[in-house]
Amino acid sequence: MAAAAQTLSISAPLKSGRKFQSLDGLRAIAALLVIFHHLHDYFPILGWPTYYLSRFVQQGWIGVDLFFVLSGFLITGILIDTRAATNYFSGFYARRVLRIFPLYYLVLVGLIATGALLTWRHVSGAAEFARLLPLPQDRWTYFCFLTNWIGLWKAHWDSHFASILAHFWSLAIEEQFYLVWPFMVWLAPRRAVPWIAGTLALVAAVVRGAWAMHFGPYHLVLPISIEIQLATICRLDGLFLGAIGACIFRNPQLLARLRRWLPWIATLFLGAFVAVVTFMVVERDLTTYLIYGSDFRLAHPMEDQILLFSQYGGLSLMAVGFGALVLLAAATEDQRSWMQRLLQSRILAPFGKYSYGMYVYHVPLLGIANLALYPRFHPHALAQRVLWNCSYIGFIVAASFAISAVSYEFFEKKILRFKRHFEARYPQARHPLFVVHPRPRTESSLSTR
Repeated sequence: MAAAAQTLSISAPLKSGRKFQSLDGLRAIAALLVIFHHLHDYFPILGWPTYYLSRFVQQGWIGVDLFFVLSGFLITGILIDTRAATNYFSGFYARRVLRIFPLYYLVLVGLIATGALLTWRHVSGAAEFARLLPLPQDRWTYFCFLTNWIGLWKAHWDSHFASILAHFWSLAIEEQFYLVWPFMVWLAPRRAVPWIAGTLALVAAVVRGAWAMHFGPYHLVLPISIEIQLATICRLDGLFLGAIGACIFRNPQLLARLRRWLPWIATLFLGAFVAVVTFMVVERDLTTYLIYGSDFRLAHPMEDQILLFSQYGGLSLMAVGFGALVLLAAATEDQRSWMQRLLQSRILAPFGKYSYGMYVYHVPLLGIANLALYPRFHPHALAQRVLWNCSYIGFIVAASFAISAVSYEFFEKKILRFKRHFEARYPQARHPLFVVHPRPRTESSLSTR
């Protein structure tokens, strides 16, 4: 007893270092949703079943919203658990830089340098490749993680739809979130953090809805609708709903009360989103009439109609639904439910591990393949076209996975080893009988992708 009293230890928080295999599974699903979203044009249309399948696959952009919720949950958990660390800011930002920057700038600089080299060498196809890159005058925004604001600054986003780096807009929003949120968590009392997050999530939803209502359904078309969709203030609700989930996860009493309701909340809100989108896809003419009236000359493409719904409330439905789903997955991590068996399956695990690379690489890979590979084959027979398109989809997915795996194992992983130098450090207790021994943390999949 005496010896125990003299060596009594106070352990630092451990939760921020825990690895959630179920969240890796959700990350894998998010990455695959986004990849298939960009591949929906290659789905062969053989009749109404494949037409509807293509339309539903087109909505895979919702994977980005799942990424946002996951990031808000994991990052806020780290910030809460390390508030008392002496290297709270330096440790957090150093670890974020080591995870995000190397791959991001490797791809960004590599593609721009390749375009310049091809142009300088007058290689055949150099002009076509250059058109896949961001405009020279806009590239500084990519280096500063401000890509998502191009549409507002220049009053258009058109020139960036064809860019093979346009998908970096979501990484820009997350980096802007990382820049500000750690200070808010550090300055605010711990009990106030979920209330601040909830207020900011509500503000994001209100601003997005008011902005969309300002233009109205008749004028809310591309590129105006995409500018609202990409504005940071309009996409914060997913990040902050994830942050609220992190706070609830660290409140055992509140989590115990809410746990039984989480499946219902996730099903209700995500089901509502899916039901509305399904109605808009299946009943296209009726949807057009309900939105634009009887004058079909004012009708807009279905993509505009779904963006309209997302900005009037669809994104909020997903934020709440995904927030409940992420919290449920983390809270039931140790159970063997059907959901946990799926999320922790051997099929999803590698996709979750390499999800950041798959997100970063798949669009450049698709753009280059469309330029150099896809046009070389022009099968005329229907069966051959179907086989070619399906093979092409499989090739893009497999190549994205393979490149991401090689990148992680032989490049990113070596850099991530430096994260151990920035583990949370806690001050020594002043009383001689009490010594703080931070527990060793297991490496967690805390990447945004």
